Amino acid sequence: MSYQSKLILAALLAVFAGVSVAQQRTDGRDLYQLRSQPMMKIQVLGQVRTPGIYPLPVMERVSSALAAAGGTNEQGSPRSILLIRDGQAVDTLDMYLFLYQNRQSENPMLEDGDVLFVPVNSNNIKVVGQVFRPGIFEIKPGERLLDIIEMAGGITPVATKEDIKIENVATPDVVQSISYKKLFIDGDQSLNVSLKEGDVVTVPTAPTSVTVVGQVQKGGTFIFEPGTVLSYYLGMAGGYGERASTGNIKINRWGGKSLKAREDTPIEPGDVVIVGEMQIKGWRDYISVTGQLMTMFYIVWTVAN
Repeated sequence: MSYQSKLILAALLAVFAGVSVAQQRTDGRDLYQLRSQPMMKIQVLGQVRTPGIYPLPVMERVSSALAAAGGTNEQGSPRSILLIRDGQAVDTLDMYLFLYQNRQSENPMLEDGDVLFVPVNSNNIKVVGQVFRPGIFEIKPGERLLDIIEMAGGITPVATKEDIKIENVATPDVVQSISYKKLFIDGDQSLNVSLKEGDVVTVPTAPTSVTVVGQVQKGGTFIFEPGTVLSYYLGMAGGYGERASTGNIKINRWGGKSLKAREDTPIEPGDVVIVGEMQIKGWRDYISVTGQLMTMFYIVWTVAN
């Protein structure tokens, strides 16, 4: 079932506490049959899962008829539903506006003999990553990036504040980057770009870990703890290695920035800590290097003679 179908079935039925005619009591009787009010017949055609004529209680709304028909299928457009009455198209309904903006006019009451026709959708945009309702959404002319993010429920608290990425299935090598700060904080409407069929909008996830590599005892990736400094993660990594250079520690930040660090440097999620190596460390290293050179010269002299 498409995302739109699930959305209509779940959200609309929850709002109106309606019950699909496909739902049965355990004794086999349809719940609608238990209602005492008069019934009407509504025909649902086009891109729905189960087109047909459905008996509904008088004064039910479009949402109930769509639910009875199983919701839109993967090709169905919930944004351009035709309401036909007495052989004439009397309205074009946009269920997105009802769902996301609570426009009751987009979910009117039906009359006996009404026909709902769900056409094929177009201009589908996929939204993935850190939004509350990732999925595929249909956009209309004039709708832009902020509109599609609103349809997807908005950005979650764990989303990174780095660039939002837009790519198209037809040109996967071309990626458009939209600055989160400029669009959402500074309000730069020039970045509220228009979208086209096949676009994929990715809201990246904020990192939740810190990686320590280089001259430490046991480098690895550790869960980020708010308010911590570098020394905390050095301890998690087992402390300095034998050849560690405490004056040569670098942090690569998630956003691409690089900086020199000390043990009291605050750490951010996504940081990669690199502890550099000291080339010569005390008299033990001099003895070790000298011994290796003497051994090498001895081998060369032995072979030569």
